[in-house]
Amino acid sequence: MKPGWFLTAAVGLAVIHAPAQARHRLECPSQAPAEWGKPRGKLIGVQVLSAKRGETIDEAAPPDLIPDRQWSRGGVLHQTWQMNGDGPDWEYFVWCHYTGTERVMKLAAPDVKMCQRQLPAAHPDRPPQRMVCD
Repeated sequence: MKPGWFLTAAVGLAVIHAPAQARHRLECPSQAPAEWGKPRGKLIGVQVLSAKRGETIDEAAPPDLIPDRQWSRGGVLHQTWQMNGDGPDWEYFVWCHYTGTERVMKLAAPDVKMCQRQLPAAHPDRPPQRMVCD
């Protein structure tokens, strides 16, 4: 038996049994972080931004990117952003906004290639909106 075999098998099993939420590189949580206090607001909006590496984002006028594609199906708006067009000197970010707070969860997205937002029409039987990036 080779010395690295056990470690390789253990890593392989960890990947197979990884939790479902670990499938995406980045995701806006459906609720604001617990450490922000109560009540924990729901995800109500997202922004995808790009900025030249090393430059500070102007929070009064953030450089939002518009979706590259959007469509509706079954009462759900789908939007996608392709994060590969600005070149190697640019960085991407995802900002998650929640009800009941002015705070914004700001996520760096260095290895993300695409983000997809699903925004269902307001209805109690529909799931909340979702933003995932891979």
